[in-house]
Amino acid sequence: MTRPAIAIMLVAILFFGTLIGIFYVQKTLAEIEEALPITLSKQERDIRVLVNDMGRLVQSIAFTRSNQGLIGFESVIRQTQEVEQGLKRIREIYHFSDLLGISAIHAKLNPAIFDIKTWLMAGVYNFQPNSPQTLELVNTRAQQAYEEAEILLLQVGETTIDVLTEQAQRIKEFRTIMILTLVVLAMMTIGMLVLGIRLQRMVQALKESEEHIRYRANYDSLTGLPNRPNFVEHLSEAIFRGQRNPGLTALLYIDLDRFKTINDTLGHDYGDELIKQVASRIHQTIRETDLVARLGGDEFTVLLTNMNDAIRASIIAKAILGRLSEPYSVYGHEIYSSASIGITVCPNDGEDANTLLKNADMAMYAAKDQGRNTFRFFTSQMTDRAQRFLELDKDMRRALREEEFYLCFQPILDLQNQSIIGIEALLRWQHPVKGLIGPDEFIPVAEETGLIVDIGLWVLRRSCAEAISWPLQDMHPEFYLSVNISMRQFKGGFGKAVLSEILAETDYPAKHLVLEITESLLIDDDARTREALDDFRQMGVGLAVDDFGTGYSALSYLRKFPVNILKIDRSFIHDIAENMGDRRLVEAIIAMAHGLDLVVVAEGVETSEQESLLRDLRCDMVQGYFYSKPIEANEIKQLIKRSI
Repeated sequence: MTRPAIAIMLVAILFFGTLIGIFYVQKTLAEIEEALPITLSKQERDIRVLVNDMGRLVQSIAFTRSNQGLIGFESVIRQTQEVEQGLKRIREIYHFSDLLGISAIHAKLNPAIFDIKTWLMAGVYNFQPNSPQTLELVNTRAQQAYEEAEILLLQVGETTIDVLTEQAQRIKEFRTIMILTLVVLAMMTIGMLVLGIRLQRMVQALKESEEHIRYRANYDSLTGLPNRPNFVEHLSEAIFRGQRNPGLTALLYIDLDRFKTINDTLGHDYGDELIKQVASRIHQTIRETDLVARLGGDEFTVLLTNMNDAIRASIIAKAILGRLSEPYSVYGHEIYSSASIGITVCPNDGEDANTLLKNADMAMYAAKDQGRNTFRFFTSQMTDRAQRFLELDKDMRRALREEEFYLCFQPILDLQNQSIIGIEALLRWQHPVKGLIGPDEFIPVAEETGLIVDIGLWVLRRSCAEAISWPLQDMHPEFYLSVNISMRQFKGGFGKAVLSEILAETDYPAKHLVLEITESLLIDDDARTREALDDFRQMGVGLAVDDFGTGYSALSYLRKFPVNILKIDRSFIHDIAENMGDRRLVEAIIAMAHGLDLVVVAEGVETSEQESLLRDLRCDMVQGYFYSKPIEANEIKQLIKRSI
């Protein structure tokens, strides 16, 4: 064979190969296009129309049987012909493109329609076409076919998923074949080259999309650290490896202190930047073999593996705390923050990821309870505390419904003339099984769960309703009822409208009411809180700062808020006779409070010596067991009558 013949043969082979390739591409693309959702939807719609037509035919037959009318019989014949036409049209359209099982429905309905049409035209045996016997047989045949078609229709959805899955696999196989084919055929045809470029772009886009989805599913978008699902997977793997190899695995649960204040004050942009810097500092502090992840918000976790003992975990936790407490520079602002860390160790504290995360979380909250900017190891007592917390929350909700709470009252006396000038309402809880539960035990739980909002309103309403029965007209002109209001109540919407409603309901005068708030409420300096306090002052309600000296003790805040009374915490009064430091501190508080025109109340007075010292220090009012313990409502009435 000559060289020209060989060349011609090669060209012919490549030419026909190109044609075959183009044919294969067009055929495969056409098959894929047929399985696109729009095609599937069209087929499903046509199937549903056909089955619905069959359903109307069944209804028409039933109507004709019940009415025995000629018009109804003609309608049955007409609808039978419509179904027959529909079957014929579907057979012609989808003869070579049956994706959803049209042929199966056709196989069920076509013989039935043939029988029905024959019986309606010629009758059955010796019965006329419109006779009850013929119609009954027609009805049975149509009903059976319709029910079988409905069953097949229900399978259409599953078939759609199967078709799409199959076509997705075909696309994958087609992609592989085309890449190999286009390497050869692209040299002979510009069209194949263009198709190859487009195909390559599609593959690249799919690859990038898959990588992006995989990244979003496993990593935090803000910090680039592993997210919770990714971290749980690594933690589970570390637990599994630890079961075969000696050594401990530790989990550090890190939560920033007062991050919400920073976020709310400076804005989310500053908060996000702070989170990124925190993530970077934690990553720089741990070992290369350790893993740090962001669970969400201001919560991070660190996985420490292959440790000889738990001391190493405490060393790393201390290093992280020191690094996180250093000042941050965020958009030109110097920000100070700290963190609380909970530590749990595997296998000592648990052998599954969820248990370790839960334990570390409890240990972290224990660190916050210890004053923040510290770490705590998990102990079994924390689980007991959590159980106790849940039980108290459940019991308190029942107690509020069944009125297990009750009020006690403690008088507040004018130190100079020993007359009752105020009475503080105090909440008590008589548990039906556990007996008397002190407020120091259940109030923190109510604060954390938010139940304090409902309990606080109950206390305010009940105390005002009780106090209105006292002889207010015969008592000191400045007499007041004192009720504690927590920060959580203000956050829960307590304000002028709620207080006005309670005062109107109980008919208690606003001028004889004092609300006791904490220093933390003033330090928070929320605009809504400031507005609410101003509204209370305009209503004539007094405001007292309770437990002064135990918190921030910043008198500068007292100038910004409409406060009337300052209550010195009992911890300073207890040792005032023996401790010169406490005595001088109380003296300073009284002097500064008088400089701000505030009335001072000393809490927890228990001895005559304490009373004498407070009188010398020019304290205005006193309250404590030396005068009266908290007593119930009927006893306080008697005490008031004796003092008038």
